[in-house]
Amino acid sequence: MHLLGFSITRLSGGCRRLNRLNFPTAPTPHHNQGKAKQEQPRKGYGIMPATCLEDFMFFRQLTVYRLETPCPDFTTLDATLSAKPFMPTRAQQVESVGWQPALGTLFVHETDGAARIVLQREERSVPAAVVREEADNRLRARGGATGEPTRAERSAMQDAVMLDLLPQAFPRQGQTQAIIDAKQTQVWFDTATATKVERLSLQLREALGQWRMVPLFGSQDISSHLSAWLLGAPPLGFEIGEAAKLVDLREGSTITVAKLALPDPHVMAHLHEGMKVDQLELIWQEQIRFMLKADGSLARIKPTEQLGAEESGEIIDDADQQRDADQRLMVEALRRLILDLTRVLNAPIEPATV
Repeated sequence: MHLLGFSITRLSGGCRRLNRLNFPTAPTPHHNQGKAKQEQPRKGYGIMPATCLEDFMFFRQLTVYRLETPCPDFTTLDATLSAKPFMPTRAQQVESVGWQPALGTLFVHETDGAARIVLQREERSVPAAVVREEADNRLRARGGATGEPTRAERSAMQDAVMLDLLPQAFPRQGQTQAIIDAKQTQVWFDTATATKVERLSLQLREALGQWRMVPLFGSQDISSHLSAWLLGAPPLGFEIGEAAKLVDLREGSTITVAKLALPDPHVMAHLHEGMKVDQLELIWQEQIRFMLKADGSLARIKPTEQLGAEESGEIIDDADQQRDADQRLMVEALRRLILDLTRVLNAPIEPATV
């Protein structure tokens, strides 16, 4: 089976490699209605082996925003970001933030109107308890007739201790990727952490002068949709997975289930008693598994083996060409997934028939 102009060839160890194919258009997706009854046989969609997932570039988490300011020109953006590259922290520097090349020497990797950018952050941290203890030891050793140190003296000593210990702190690095989709005027972040989204947005705002966005799924009652799907049936194109998290808003209790054929009678009983679904695993078009959260973010995103099929073809040995092919496949798949999620989350909630 061909998908989105690519084929996948099996390599040693069960891994797969994407290959370019020359197709004028992508095939029309086939929608399958999810099965809501437990007694129905469930399809098994194998997840790509872990060793393949490490090489296959695909966002593991996803938070989608709608861009309210004009989409930046990608050529100009590349020049702007390359002027602010990431630099490792100096010995007494707490944090360093900057941009990393997304592909080769390019700080903006564009495929089909979607540009991927990468923000790198490094921090050195010394536990606050260690700083306080060392500061107290130094103040006691200094002693003298000054008596109990004042708050200002204690704060100054803690600052001095921090500067002394920072060079010994092990630096930790982390990356946050984002894709600016000019065709849909959206921004996709590969994280569900609000602080990481805000950090990258702040850097873009400083670089571009204007940058404003709002959550794409900010007004829908997603929890009610998830509960209705689990009580009734999932929407067209989606199937219920094997994991969920329920919350009781009255008591604050939670129930987490995993590797369980849903809907399960015990889970259904909790829903009938008033609990709500906070997270639900879904399978989209037999191609992508993910957890949809009540805040609109996606987690545990895993492409299934149905995302591509066995096909002979020339193997792409160049790493940059392979990442370019990966990104093209991911962008096309996520565009259609986001479009389908927008459709079903904006639709009226169907009452349960069970």
